[in-house]
Amino acid sequence: MWERGHRDGRRASLLLLVKMRKRLRKKKRVGEFQELCFELRAELRSDLDNAQLGAFVDRLLDTVEGRRLSFGGGAGRNQLLEGVVTRDGRGSTTEEDRAALTAFLEADGIVVRHDVGALQDAWHGSK
Repeated sequence: MWERGHRDGRRASLLLLVKMRKRLRKKKRVGEFQELCFELRAELRSDLDNAQLGAFVDRLLDTVEGRRLSFGGGAGRNQLLEGVVTRDGRGSTTEEDRAALTAFLEADGIVVRHDVGALQDAWHGSK
């Protein structure tokens, strides 16, 4: 019973998107205007001083900005880096962006462990 209701709910939301005018879909960033982002987490070496941490963040931001992306988050004394990566301006991040940041984190000797999340809706979360 629940499965049928779940399918009917999805069908209803698809019909709502079809009936929604293009201008409203763009404003709400749904349908063809959906924007994707991904989360990024990294555990850094525990022996970092402020200069090393600052240099790492600069390298990360150079990589992010070089791909026309934005990073919202930060790194602190607890040696954790956490944040969300989005497209700079309108648009979505891609699997290639995820792969590039994964490669950066794997290559940097300061990163002990990392997790680059899956692409998800930047405005409405994952559903």
